[in-house]
Amino acid sequence: MTAETAHHPSGPLVLALSLAGVAGFVDAHLFLHVTNVFVANMSGNMVRVGIFAGDGQWVAAAASAVALAAFAFGVVAAIAHHDRQLRMKGRVRPDELLVVEAILTLSLPIILILFDVEFSEVADPIHVGIIAIGAFAMGMQASALRRVGDIAVATTYGTGTIVRIGEKIALSIRRAERTSDQRRSTTIAVLSAVLLSYVAAAAAASLLGSSPLLLLIAPGTLAVFVIHIRRSATFQMLFAESRRRRRERQTVDS
Repeated sequence: MTAETAHHPSGPLVLALSLAGVAGFVDAHLFLHVTNVFVANMSGNMVRVGIFAGDGQWVAAAASAVALAAFAFGVVAAIAHHDRQLRMKGRVRPDELLVVEAILTLSLPIILILFDVEFSEVADPIHVGIIAIGAFAMGMQASALRRVGDIAVATTYGTGTIVRIGEKIALSIRRAERTSDQRRSTTIAVLSAVLLSYVAAAAAASLLGSSPLLLLIAPGTLAVFVIHIRRSATFQMLFAESRRRRRERQTVDS
């Protein structure tokens, strides 16, 4: 059996910021211009399921529930891919997950244009299908990058990030003893940057308008990073370094 930490790919901060931006942009665009369901912010969907179920609005509740399920399936698919790569080759291939995500996000504007999809507060089957594709893609992305160096990050949601920022600030103020060599100020800076990237991209989606072609920003960004990861010695070195650190931690733990 492979250790669970080996399934948590690490990468550079610029990749984490870009992925958070993709999530924020896609999430906001679909919420504002397709139907009021989140594809990345699953905390919002859980609240919406409860509210609509309590109000007897079962169609609206079902749409958010579909997003939750699709996101979970995306995570399952991504982790299964990591596990298969670890068992066969001894290393994860997050770039392959980003390729799949790019294809899925590319399909979103194509579907919106081909079927002339307009915004609807009540999700029709076509809206639900779009949401399912988007949420599945975001679930895969959530597992494609889990760390920046040794700092755990989340590129598709912010609640846990806010909790960790608050925790690090409180412990810094209290001058509590650190359990690792990682400076708390560095962790706060990295987590804050990722969170701000998500928010800034969501704001951009709101400002730029409703054209489905704007969604091409997402697969375009992903494609650039996939090409760069596969060609860049620096990126390969960073991914290799993350694997080395995980193996060292596993050796120490054992």
